[in-house]
Amino acid sequence: MIKGNKGKRTIGLILENNYTDFGEEFILNVQSGIRQHKDLNLVVISGRFDGTKDKDKRHHRFFQVYNSIYQLEKRCKFDGLIICLGSMENVNAERIMSRFRSQLEHIPIVFAASDIVNYVSVNYDNESGIKEAVDCLINVHGFSRFCMLGGRTDSRDSEKRKDIYVRLLTENGIEFTSENYEATDMSINSRDAAKALLDRNPDVQAIFCVNDSVAVGLYEEMEERRLVPGKDIMVFAFDNTTMAGRMIPALSSIGVADITLGRQALNLLLAQMDGEEVESVEIPTRLYGRDSFPYEMYEYTKLEMRNVDPAFITRMFNDCFYRYRYEYISRESVNLQRLFSEFVGKILTGVKERYISVEDFQEASDLIDIFFANGAMDYTDAAKLLQSIARLQGSINNEQSTNLGGANQLINRLFTLMRDHAIAAQAEAIISANERQVFFQQSFSDFLVDVTDFGNEASDKKEKEGRIIGSFNKIGLKNAALFLFDEDIVYEEGNEDLFPEKVKLRCVLKEGELYVIPKERQPVMLEAIFQRIDLPPKCRESTILPLFCKDDLYGFILAEMTHDIASSSDFITTQVGRLLYDTEI
Repeated sequence: MIKGNKGKRTIGLILENNYTDFGEEFILNVQSGIRQHKDLNLVVISGRFDGTKDKDKRHHRFFQVYNSIYQLEKRCKFDGLIICLGSMENVNAERIMSRFRSQLEHIPIVFAASDIVNYVSVNYDNESGIKEAVDCLINVHGFSRFCMLGGRTDSRDSEKRKDIYVRLLTENGIEFTSENYEATDMSINSRDAAKALLDRNPDVQAIFCVNDSVAVGLYEEMEERRLVPGKDIMVFAFDNTTMAGRMIPALSSIGVADITLGRQALNLLLAQMDGEEVESVEIPTRLYGRDSFPYEMYEYTKLEMRNVDPAFITRMFNDCFYRYRYEYISRESVNLQRLFSEFVGKILTGVKERYISVEDFQEASDLIDIFFANGAMDYTDAAKLLQSIARLQGSINNEQSTNLGGANQLINRLFTLMRDHAIAAQAEAIISANERQVFFQQSFSDFLVDVTDFGNEASDKKEKEGRIIGSFNKIGLKNAALFLFDEDIVYEEGNEDLFPEKVKLRCVLKEGELYVIPKERQPVMLEAIFQRIDLPPKCRESTILPLFCKDDLYGFILAEMTHDIASSSDFITTQVGRLLYDTEI
């Protein structure tokens, strides 16, 4: 067992893409588990899916060079690996086994979303959620005209979801032909596929999208045709990413019922690392209904409300704030579920007793303020919460026949307070994200100006590199380390040993403060690049970005793993790589 970095164990997460909604959610779920263990570090090694091989030689070459970052899988020391490559290896077991053969012999590995026989894997139980959706559409709505926007044939889950969907429809006596199906590349750029599908099926009643991203293209085409998801056509997808809740109208999507894919993968890996025998797992799924396909798992019954049933309140919390049980909640954090139970219990008690005192009203108001102030909206989406509030409020207001009197006015004020907090929290989140983006853009612009050094004569390579290092604190990151090779490396296709034994750590950012590393401390063994203590101790989760331009590789940036780095990593890679390329000119 490797215990560098003050005795910490290092886990590698090998991912196809880190900037997709699925990729970001998978990382977040693994991070949540990592934070429960003080002796763990996480390193994300993420390449890029290359679907351009036969279409665009330039982009194909870019992806090839970018994906050389995967060589760190073998070269660096890890105590365990989580591998979630999707279609990166065409779900070809032999190719994956060949790629990871040396690691499989020495360290624990868990595969996610992959069918690798004889090795531990964690996958969705695709059928349970799809069946829930199909049963409702057929038996409740009486629909008979179904379509699907599918994915790539090289994707395990894409093909399984299609097979399950077709089989379930057939079992219900509904014909599904090739005319009802259109393949996509599983990205948001699926509008052409949606157009073709709708052209062939103008009378379609329900469309299943293989993932949430594909639904974006469908929404765009439906808007062009003045069709509204959830009214003109029922739309549902898979993965239940945060994007689903942000779409307008909010997208119904199938997601995990109990534990996330990333969290379960980490649990299995840690059990292996502790010497336990583990087996592959399939995670049950369920349908999360939203505006594009209204669906509720249960009703808020009057009996449960009158009895102020704790189990009912817990069920309501889990339904509204469905992400809360997936996340790591530290001991220092406010217990949101307990807060929710307190103020909802006061509301239901007021309904039961037909009376709520001013003191109880004020206490409930204070609890609601504390609840939302401590990030409750991080665990749900606005549409889902607002719908749930409306359902509960509607059920309570139906109690008018019991003459709630003044209590009804106070209770409705509490519901209004909840709605206001939910809307305000979403607005604040959008503003905060925009502010971070503006800061990054302005900071990186300043970095480019400093490094370019307009108006001066051309400098030599050493001086140009010095300007990059000296201005690294303006790159828009708070915690990061810059590693450069002694000599630039020229990418060679098929060369699985590109990187040298040593790299040089040139500078480090700690909470935005720049530390230039003395020459004698710069050399780092590549295999121990993730064990050396460079970032602040709190940065136990990091990702590594390749620095290159054309066929030339210059080094890496090791950065704290945040949402912002996931969305800006390609920009940083290409821009800094271009600057390093210019030092050669």
